[in-house]
Amino acid sequence: MDPATLFIVLSGVVGAGVAIARLAGNRDARRTRRVLRKARVTPIAELVDGQLACIVGRVEIDGEPVESLITRQPCVAFDTITRPIQPREMSTVTRTTRRMTPFFVVDATGRARVDAPEVALCNKPVAKGEMYEERVLLDGAQIRIVGSVSLDPAAQTSDQLFRQGAFKARITGSAKYPLLADVED
Repeated sequence: MDPATLFIVLSGVVGAGVAIARLAGNRDARRTRRVLRKARVTPIAELVDGQLACIVGRVEIDGEPVESLITRQPCVAFDTITRPIQPREMSTVTRTTRRMTPFFVVDATGRARVDAPEVALCNKPVAKGEMYEERVLLDGAQIRIVGSVSLDPAAQTSDQLFRQGAFKARITGSAKYPLLADVED
């Protein structure tokens, strides 16, 4: 096989690998978004300790914002995916970087603190290129979020106190089961 033909074949294989990796990443975000859209929403006042719940509300930051990697935008959370090509192996390695600062989600019935090391965002990217994709969550945004509920046992005195804000609700996640969030349109 002559060098020109070999170059064309290798370019095609690498290009196909990049396209497949890009489609797979987009497919994951779309799948997560579909799951979030189908999840039954629970008002914050009706959260149950130890349960997985989906809540919808407005974001209120509780601390200093983080700066996203690509757009350098101050935000509550960001999710950046980079896909550097490894030409020797003819594959792509996808790296995901997620950061967030604690925040509250507020609905008509109360507020819940969201406190975890990271959140998986599936809203539309604010920056997108051939080798990267970045999503951000801004203070004041209306979001839909799914995570594990943890209620403060010291404040479990009455339903009335919960509605007045004395009852502490937290939404958490882990590396294995991260928080899932999407911006409401």
